[in-house]
Amino acid sequence: MIRPRRVPLFWSVALALVAVWLLLELALPWIGMWVTGYPRPLPVPGVVRLIYLALALVGAAVYVTISDESIAEFLRPLIAGLRGPDPAAPRARWLRGARLAVLVLVPLAAGGFVYARTAPRIQSPTVLRIQHPTLPGAYERMRNPFRERLDERTLAEGYQIFQINCRPCHGDAADGAGPMAWGFRLKPANFTDPGTIATVVEAYAFWRVTEGGPGLPPEGTPWDSAMPAWRQDLTDEQKWKAVIAAYDLAGVEPRKPEKLEGFGPAAVWAQAKPGGRDFTLGAYKFRTTGSGEPPTDEDLFRIVTRGVPGTAMSGWTTLSAEER
Repeated sequence: MIRPRRVPLFWSVALALVAVWLLLELALPWIGMWVTGYPRPLPVPGVVRLIYLALALVGAAVYVTISDESIAEFLRPLIAGLRGPDPAAPRARWLRGARLAVLVLVPLAAGGFVYARTAPRIQSPTVLRIQHPTLPGAYERMRNPFRERLDERTLAEGYQIFQINCRPCHGDAADGAGPMAWGFRLKPANFTDPGTIATVVEAYAFWRVTEGGPGLPPEGTPWDSAMPAWRQDLTDEQKWKAVIAAYDLAGVEPRKPEKLEGFGPAAVWAQAKPGGRDFTLGAYKFRTTGSGEPPTDEDLFRIVTRGVPGTAMSGWTTLSAEER
């Protein structure tokens, strides 16, 4: 004998799916914070949420379609809602009003959700998005204490720190192809690209390792960096060694700090000193071409025209297009 359900099948399935969504969206970040001892909730990657929601939907479909009786029981509230109440039933007028509200509000809510996801948004122009924000003053004079006396033991320790903490995202070869890289909307940096860590001093890389994505200044947005802050998990020595390992694995050298001598006469007043870029190397930060490819003439013309906000590179709209 089949015992009657306390909760109709349709509503039990709906409540179970809502519970799974709440678990992934709200509970797991706090559970992760509690398990790891991290100071803030750990967000669940969107791909992981999508996978588990898809599994929950498949499980619900299998459970509902296990027999013809369960299918009929699951569809009964939907069919009754579409047909409407019996005019002779008690509170029929109220039920008809509720049915009409549901039939109107559900499509409106679905349409509003789709529109919110696909409608063009008013965002800051691309030129305001700075790939490398200005290095904070507290880090400007820092130097890697292991760089001058680098030995095999220090490099091996750096490799170990990198493989444990950085490899999941940045990959074995520091090329941004780690096993977790595909779960992020903004892919981890490919350090072998000459437009990434080869264009910054080691103190800059140390700053990004220390502060992570949450430590980016306003001019660094909207990049939505998933880089964690390693301030509380690694010592300063471990971070410097990891930085050395990242450069060595990528096969690039850190940018050398520029000296004030040799700059133009206005450089002494610039908060972000001119980079002394060697254009013959073909290493450019801002371009529309692929990783490792040289920029187009339009890319260079755009930078000369607009400048680079947050640095001493100003826009040259005072020059004619032909001069630029």
